[in-house]
Amino acid sequence: MVWSFSRSRPWGTTGPPATNMRSPIQHPQVPENNFEVSTCVITMLRGSVVFRGKEGECPRSHLRQFHELIDGIKINGVPADAIQLRYFPFTLEGQAKEFMDTRPPGSITKFANLADKFLTRYHPPSKTANLQKQITHFAQDEDETIRDVWERYTSIFLKCPNHGFTDAFKVGNFYHDLFPEDKQLIDSICGGNMLTKSPPQLNQLFEEMAEQGYDWGTARRSI
Repeated sequence: MVWSFSRSRPWGTTGPPATNMRSPIQHPQVPENNFEVSTCVITMLRGSVVFRGKEGECPRSHLRQFHELIDGIKINGVPADAIQLRYFPFTLEGQAKEFMDTRPPGSITKFANLADKFLTRYHPPSKTANLQKQITHFAQDEDETIRDVWERYTSIFLKCPNHGFTDAFKVGNFYHDLFPEDKQLIDSICGGNMLTKSPPQLNQLFEEMAEQGYDWGTARRSI
């Protein structure tokens, strides 16, 4: 960075322009005395949804968890955007905090804009491609129950909502990669053939089996 000396500034005060110290977030105007940042909310957020920008952290999960906590805060006369913009920076630490702080001053005016910049940085196309590969090459691990394998499978979809796969592919790919005894169990529950059920029905079936803790297939493999 090259700093220019301004004739209008006294000698000894040269340095980065003061505007560089401005926040990248341009907060919307709200009625006076209607909104004060709560230390209790900050403590809650920092204890629940901190994102540091490290490998293995999921930015989409971070945004989802942030919304789950912050969307319950309603303040008369204050738009949700204003609340989200005020509190989101408190959930960032380390590299993620530095990334947000170095955005151009006043360049973020909407939370959707902030979320887009956040995802562009921490969920680039290469990461989406990697998650899509995990889905298409998915396989059940040895001694993994239907509950465990379904939860692991769906967790990948949660990390990649823009995966581009149809509901039919989702359930068909899952069934295809199960061990034979688990496929037999599913076919039996479906009246002999899982193809008699629609994709939404199969998705619901797998959810119910996971909730009920089906581990019949694992028990048979251990015999």
